[in-house]
Amino acid sequence: MNRKLNAVLAFLAMLILLGGAVLWGAYKGWSQERSRVESSMGSLQEMLGARREIGNNILTVARRHLPAQDPLLTALSADITQLAEEEGFGRLAAVNADFEKDAQALLSRLCALASVQADERDLMYAQAMLPQALEESARLTEQAEYNREAEDFNQNMDRRFSGRIAAWLGVEKAQQFITQEDAQ
Repeated sequence: MNRKLNAVLAFLAMLILLGGAVLWGAYKGWSQERSRVESSMGSLQEMLGARREIGNNILTVARRHLPAQDPLLTALSADITQLAEEEGFGRLAAVNADFEKDAQALLSRLCALASVQADERDLMYAQAMLPQALEESARLTEQAEYNREAEDFNQNMDRRFSGRIAAWLGVEKAQQFITQEDAQ
């Protein structure tokens, strides 16, 4: 009887240790993978830096033709400042969307101004160069390495058993740089 009890206890100990190893491995592995995803955030920050630079170029042209208190100038300037601040991804994505809207509105307004129409250089900036740069930066921001890495991580975590265990143990999915409108 003592041998039987020892065998059962050894088997139970083995199952407990095996379960613990699976839990620990899932948590540690997925935590490290999430850290790797977060390390690719630099690509997104670079893209946001490029967008701020383009916004400042738009402001430079606009300040030559609009009063300093113009609401569109103020709004775009505030958007640029907020893009530089460290905030949560949801808020940062919303600010990026506001930046896009305000920049497009300011460029449209500039193209309609008689003073811009009379200035060949500023007209070229407002009609061609700055809108193209703005569009390209928006595309690159959406395609930033971080977004791809975060999406892959989240999908893999949902698909795999160990990912579900890690989620149950507290490993969170990676946030993606999207607005609420993009998510729907």
